[in-house]
Amino acid sequence: MTLPSQSPRSHSPISAGARNAQGMRSLFIAVAAIGLGGAAAGWFLTHKSESPEVKTGTAAITKTGTAAITDPLIDDAATAAGTSTIVVNATMADINAATSARAVTTGANTATATPTAPLGTATTTAIATAQSAMTGAATAGIAGTPGTPATTPAATLGNASQRIQQANAMIASDPIRARAELTRLLDSNALSATERIQAYASINNLATALFFSPKIVPGDIASQSYVVKKGDSLARIASREKLGVDWRFIQRINGMASEKALRADMHLKLAHGPFDGEVVKADYRFNVYTGTGSERIMVASFPCGVGTNDSTPVGTFKVRAGSKLIDPEWCNPRTGEKFKSNDPKNPIGERWIGLQGTTPDTAKFTGYGIHGTVDPQSIGKQMSMGCVRLADAEVQVVYELIGESSTIVIR
Repeated sequence: MTLPSQSPRSHSPISAGARNAQGMRSLFIAVAAIGLGGAAAGWFLTHKSESPEVKTGTAAITKTGTAAITDPLIDDAATAAGTSTIVVNATMADINAATSARAVTTGANTATATPTAPLGTATTTAIATAQSAMTGAATAGIAGTPGTPATTPAATLGNASQRIQQANAMIASDPIRARAELTRLLDSNALSATERIQAYASINNLATALFFSPKIVPGDIASQSYVVKKGDSLARIASREKLGVDWRFIQRINGMASEKALRADMHLKLAHGPFDGEVVKADYRFNVYTGTGSERIMVASFPCGVGTNDSTPVGTFKVRAGSKLIDPEWCNPRTGEKFKSNDPKNPIGERWIGLQGTTPDTAKFTGYGIHGTVDPQSIGKQMSMGCVRLADAEVQVVYELIGESSTIVIR
């Protein structure tokens, strides 16, 4: 006989409450599984839409719903060939990566990239700021000042008149770069006659502060400082320092009343040449340059007169040896009339610089030169026998700057 407490447990049916609890647990597990599956699918879809979109021929960093902006420093042809576009909300790292292949070449003094649109055409401040930070002095417009880093952004592209205005705006803050920009504009032959006159005027405004004053602006390749030594003379300084200028120009730019004012330990500004001349017959200008190639800068420009009936020969010349003269005698080759030195009626004025052709085309031209005049009204006109005329004050400066190591191009 078995006591009730010792009877084996029977497998009686589950109560209704227990069955309900079990059903709820199963439903919870199923719902949880469906939720996790949906989350996984959503994560996959969301991350797929943020992946970079690569378009044919163009590497683009493009976010869904965000318009891409083409870098304004890259021209349309380059973009079509496979350059990069940058999204509005790209980070600086994205911009650096996207533009790392852009062809901007920056040396000590040149910037060769040429944009087709000025900076600032992008529609967001962030992009414009990033581009400015990346390009800095490499912005097209100015080739740069030889031997010195750029201190002011270059003039942005625009029409010629706008670029002249932009260069003028830099004169006070960065005259070196302003002079370089104006030189490039004048050398480009892209200016109208009126614009060339404006550019020449700006060059001479700069010359007053940069070239003809005792002040030395850092980075000016046309100037150097010098401490006078015991026993120095201006002629000795010009020769020893190989300046390529007449000693009188040292006296001129340092405001010395005479050479006798020279004292040991004086600090002088020296003009470092050689300086070359260029006559632009169409402009009636005699321009003075220093440097060559991309480093060439115009330091001054003077109005001049040329030969009647376009008789001034064109080509490349140099100064004929021994032909730089002060207050020279002169004989009119057409009439035989002679003028003595210091004759106030002497048509060639107080300076003469004889020219000699340096090519087969110009070697045949003899007797031509650069000289002063007693007829100021002839400046800016075709009134000489073929020589280049300058007003007396200007011809003295040219005499001091142009020497036997100079090249004179007439065009």
